[in-house]
Amino acid sequence: MDVLSRETEEVPYKKAKLDKEHHAQATKAEKAPADPVIKTMSEYKITELLGQGEDGKTVFTKGIISGLEGPAVVLFETNSIDLDRVKLFLTEQSGIKLTMNNDIFNIFQLDPPTGTNSIKTTVIHPATPKLINKFTMKPSYFVTETAEMYEKITRPYILQHLDEHKWVYNVLEGRAEQDRIVTRVDDEKGGFVLAADLKWDMTTMENLYCLAIVQRRDLYSIRDLNQSHLPMLRQLQETCLTAIKDKFRVPRSLLRVYFHYQPAYYHLHIHFAHIRYQAGAPVIGKSVALNDVIQNITLSNEYYKNATLMYYIKDGHALSTELDKHNVIVRE
Repeated sequence: MDVLSRETEEVPYKKAKLDKEHHAQATKAEKAPADPVIKTMSEYKITELLGQGEDGKTVFTKGIISGLEGPAVVLFETNSIDLDRVKLFLTEQSGIKLTMNNDIFNIFQLDPPTGTNSIKTTVIHPATPKLINKFTMKPSYFVTETAEMYEKITRPYILQHLDEHKWVYNVLEGRAEQDRIVTRVDDEKGGFVLAADLKWDMTTMENLYCLAIVQRRDLYSIRDLNQSHLPMLRQLQETCLTAIKDKFRVPRSLLRVYFHYQPAYYHLHIHFAHIRYQAGAPVIGKSVALNDVIQNITLSNEYYKNATLMYYIKDGHALSTELDKHNVIVRE
């Protein structure tokens, strides 16, 4: 279920106050919706083709749902697909069955009238500008982020976007996606949930893709990790690798385990992906192996607090807008 920073430097008191306020706000997760956002595909009208997945199997569209306010983003996934074929599915003869919903994310099994194979369809409504931008094809640029840049730009940005994690808390607190939970450890300081990512059908082992989401809400990215978190990271790694082997018969030697930096959302989580799953393959300027993180903070307690990190970011992202205010991104 893939990048991210902000302005004036904060004094320690203000920073602590913001952390406390956002932590309190984050605990107020509401119950996940019970009804599907759409009943037939004829209710959806495409207004814009946002882009296509790099693997050629997914089409990203923007549109409107009849009777609902605000835009929707709908993803169509199959082995081979194009926009003309997608338009043939928007009829009352297309059968849809809700398979999962959590906050604004709704996943359906779509059975088109042509008798072809079912298509995984993800409906996101209401789609925020940030999500629309995520699925819109735009150029990306590399950024070299110093510790000073993180404190001045990125961290303030993070603190202003912590209210976007409702779906995460639904998973952690047992209100959604519980049929996708692989294992969990409940502990105030070291607890986590390992869940099958929505990109994976939980059947094709070569596409295995899971996320381990920590229960703590004061850890946003690898920048926050130090030696005090080593027991949690080591237990998470061992428990999740063992659970995946026991449940799916996939040994640890076939798994990539890594963080993203910048992450798609700022609640600490770790990716577990099959080595043959190309969509989950680590990317330079995006992925940091869990083993490397453990080794680095073992050698230096404040390694990631002080490190200069390189990542790439899409043009038009909210964080790239903040970076532009400081003339950080070089486009020529």
